[in-house]
Parts: sequence; structure tokens; C-alpha cells
Amino acid sequence: MQPPMQPPMRIVVRPVVRAVVILALAGLALSTSSGLTAAQLPLASTPNVLGDDIDRYERSMRSGGPPPDGIPSIDEPRFVPASDARLDPREPVIGFVWNGEARAYPQRIMVYHEIVNDRVGGLNVAVTYCPLTATAQAFRRGNSTLGVSGQLLNSNLVLFDRASGSFFSQIAATGLTGAHRGATLDELQAVWTTWERWQAAHPETLVLSERTGHLRNYRNDPYGSYVPPGGYYVQPGTLFPLLHSSSRLHPKAMVIGARTEEAAADFPMEALVRHRVLQVEGFLALYDARLDTGVIYRVPGDQAPAVTPEDDGGFMFEGRRLEAHELSLERLVAVEAFHFAWHAFYPESRTPQDRRSPSERVPVNRGNSGLSGVQPTWRAGG
Repeated sequence: MQPPMQPPMRIVVRPVVRAVVILALAGLALSTSSGLTAAQLPLASTPNVLGDDIDRYERSMRSGGPPPDGIPSIDEPRFVPASDARLDPREPVIGFVWNGEARAYPQRIMVYHEIVNDRVGGLNVAVTYCPLTATAQAFRRGNSTLGVSGQLLNSNLVLFDRASGSFFSQIAATGLTGAHRGATLDELQAVWTTWERWQAAHPETLVLSERTGHLRNYRNDPYGSYVPPGGYYVQPGTLFPLLHSSSRLHPKAMVIGARTEEAAADFPMEALVRHRVLQVEGFLALYDARLDTGVIYRVPGDQAPAVTPEDDGGFMFEGRRLEAHELSLERLVAVEAFHFAWHAFYPESRTPQDRRSPSERVPVNRGNSGLSGVQPTWRAGG
């Protein structure tokens, strides 16, 4: 026998209380939503300087052919120890280290995927590579992942944030569309170098495995070759339109650049190898012989810190012998790129003056820096 039905209980909510509850719930929803958005893709607190306005960037994007994710990023990367890596010592890799944990991403794998969404030393990071511009850059990704949009700007990779759908320029690290339009990604230092140099500096490094879940011939670069240099990587032509062009250097000469909220600067790698210390207003560059790359610092105005190269590859600074990355100055994220690409984004980039003609500045390799044990480098064009 069922118990007798009870009359329904009436809950009376006064109008004022109802309004307060609704407002509180709405505020909680907005707070939660904005908090999640911020957590999904970290952004820089200070924007990078831009060579053109965002409207022009957005209008100038061009399809590279594949649709979004048509070039598949690696979202569940596997790694092997250095001892199991089957790499030529001269082979280019992208190096990244965080909290003492080092990773090497071979260029011949990255050329097919362009982005690896990884977790290194407890940090969620996207390591990105554009073969058309020879740029390797890393960004904090929070709870989101980055993908290849299929669009290009100045022949350079356009990323997209899978959480918001926003498109970002890789080199400019700036949002082009969507909720993050005009915002700057939180960029971290990645390094273009050779496997031999990276392994020597980081013996415990892990190496991205060819077991990516995708069927690709990772022994064949569709654009050319870095060992020996050939194909697109040394030819003067580019494949897509550019907003700005320059004949100051060979288009595929390698430069290393940096930007602040006020200005950009770049240093030809061939010149940096020769001189080891170069400076323009606001920027100081040192050659890092260990990794065959450059380190760039912010300096006040046109003040020239007293930095003296040593014969062993180090530098004297403030009475101490230091490595290139150890100076007590504000270090900027440095990006190596083909000259044409950096100039296309930063036509007003500050650069050291070189009176030689462009035809005198197109060696296939950068050559010997004059340091004992420093061999000609692998990079093409510069």
C-alpha cells in the first residue's frame, strides 16, 4: 500500500533574493569561463612590436593548400634515449630544455608535422617549426593544443589554438583572428642546432621518435636537404607572397633576431660567427659556440656593455669569464630565420651595417669562426 500523496511543498523566493541569486550565478559563470580561457592558452603580458597592423596581416594570409590539421601535429609524442637515436651528427635538430629536462626534435620529423604538443619538465609546451622560413619557436600552451591552420603569412606558418579557434603568426607570435586577435603568445627559447652539439651540451636528452602514429618517410625531406645543403633551403626563391622584401642579404641567409614591445633587431649569423659580439641600439648579440647559435640581450639605449670574447669561446663581462648565455642582462627570446622571412615581418628591424654586396654574403656554410674545434656549420644560405 502506497503512502498517501502529500501536497507539493511550495518554495517562495522573494524577488530581491531571486535577483541576487541570478546575478551571483551569472557572475560565477563569467568568472569560471574567463578563468578557463586564461588557463587554456597563456598569453604574454607585453606584446611584441609589429611591422604592420593586424588588419593587413589578416588580409595577407594565404592558403598553403592543406585545410586546418591537414598537416598533422604530433599530440602524443614518443621519445627515445640519445643512445637509441639514429641521427647523423650534422643533422639539424630543434632543442628545448625546461627544469633540467631536455628534448631534441629532429628537423626531418618536424618538416612533416610542424608542431609537437609536448610536456617538458612539468610544462605544457608547443614546439613549432616552419620549413619555408627555417624558424623554430616554442610557446606555452596551457591546457590547449596548437595545430597547423593551413594558412601562411609571409610564407610563414600560421598556427591555430584549438581551444579558441584563434589563428596566430609563428614569427610574430601574434593573434591574427578570433578571441586572441592582437594578443602575443608566451614564447620560450628553442634552439636550432646540430644533433652533435645538442647531445654534447645535454647528454641526457630525449629524442622525438619516428613512431608518430603517422605513415611518413622521415628519411626524405620534401623541400630539399640540410646535409648537404640543397633544394629550397639554398635557392633564392620563395613560394608565397611577402609584405616586404630586401636585397641586403641572400634571401636564405640565416639571421638571428629578437623583438621587444618597441623594436626588433636581427644579426646575420655569418657576421655573428666572425665577430662573436654585435650590437645595435637596444640589443646585444653574442655567439654561442657550444650550440652554434646566438644569444640576444636587451641593453639600455645605445649603451655598449664591455663584453670581450675569449679564445676558448667564452666572454669576459664585469670581471668574470662567462658563457654566452650567462650574462647578468635581460635575455630576450631569440629566433633564427631566413633573412627574407624576418625582413618580411620586421622591415624596420635594426641590424649591423655591412658594406659588402649581397653577392659577397651568400656562402653555403657560415664557415669557421676562428675558434679551435669549431667546424663549418650545417645551415644553408648563411
